[in-house]
Amino acid sequence: MQRAFTIYLRINDAIAVLALALGAAVVGFAVIALFSGAVERHVSGMGYTWLNDLPPMLMPWAVFPILGVLIRSDRHIMVEVLPTLLRGRARNLLRLTVYLICLVAALIFCWAGGEAVLFFRSLGEVTESEIEIPIWTMYLSFPVDFALLANFSLEAVLREVQHFLDGST
Repeated sequence: MQRAFTIYLRINDAIAVLALALGAAVVGFAVIALFSGAVERHVSGMGYTWLNDLPPMLMPWAVFPILGVLIRSDRHIMVEVLPTLLRGRARNLLRLTVYLICLVAALIFCWAGGEAVLFFRSLGEVTESEIEIPIWTMYLSFPVDFALLANFSLEAVLREVQHFLDGST
């Protein structure tokens, strides 16, 4: 069982690196696109609207994949009153409860995001910029990224269960 968990952790290590790389690439593209669009407008007096329209459309691909990485590395926003007061099994139980709530919420958002993708895909609408992009592709980030969050939340749950059973903190 420990070997399977170790393999799962290694897979999640690779997924975390990819999620961070995707977030960095999207932010890098946004900065370059917006800067080059401003320079292009300044030089020629005209600009490509897609250079301004695409970065906000890609922001969910920069933000949401990193949610799971933050949960995994324990760098998420948290209230630190109870964790500092609790020790041992009580602290593990609190952390387990938080990660279970994250897991359930991520699964609900993943399902709802999938429904949104199917709905917008059925509408067949596209963006009104120079490059027509199907609207559903913007919503695709929600089920994908919340599935990643569910995966990393499951890892945290398994880790906390292991700590709880071992009696360690």
